[in-house]
Amino acid sequence: MIVAEVESIGGFAGGSVSEPLLQGGILVSVLAYMIHVDFWMAGAAFALFVPQLVFVPLMQGAINRRTRARVQIIRQLSISVVEGTSSDDARDRTDDEHIEQVFELNMGIFRFKFTMNFLMNLSTQLQIISALLVGGWAMYADRLAIGGVVAFISGIGRITDPWGDLVNYFRDVNITQVKYGLVRDAINQQAQGQELEKT
Repeated sequence: MIVAEVESIGGFAGGSVSEPLLQGGILVSVLAYMIHVDFWMAGAAFALFVPQLVFVPLMQGAINRRTRARVQIIRQLSISVVEGTSSDDARDRTDDEHIEQVFELNMGIFRFKFTMNFLMNLSTQLQIISALLVGGWAMYADRLAIGGVVAFISGIGRITDPWGDLVNYFRDVNITQVKYGLVRDAINQQAQGQELEKT
């Protein structure tokens, strides 16, 4: 537990402040620029961006539940390996079931991650299409030049990287919270067990 879980918690703590400040600052700057270029194109792009604020947390919650279950099963498997005796068929079958469960949970986590990435990419492409439609209408009405549309589409492309990095950051935050909670609970259980042994 200490080797597999605590190291990732400590590694996350190192960049936990700088990453959201950097990526959030870039995101706010680009959004302000897009609003400056054309308010209506920015509104259409933001309307297509809003669904990400709904499905990303929902899918991340599903990933968190699978991560928690996977860590608990791996702990059970580790205990079984350390305490097990050779030629114990019942233990071997249970371990095989645990390994199968871990594999299924890992596959579920990957499905959710890749589905989330697909939906985020789809949202970005729809934002570009909306910029072309609204920008084309603005050009037809002599409200905007072609350079404004090109600049706006470039801005949408620049939003993708910091937004993706922020989503990855919050994914790491959630997974680290899950792992930290599991480590904390294990340490508390061990401390309570030691106190009961003393009394």
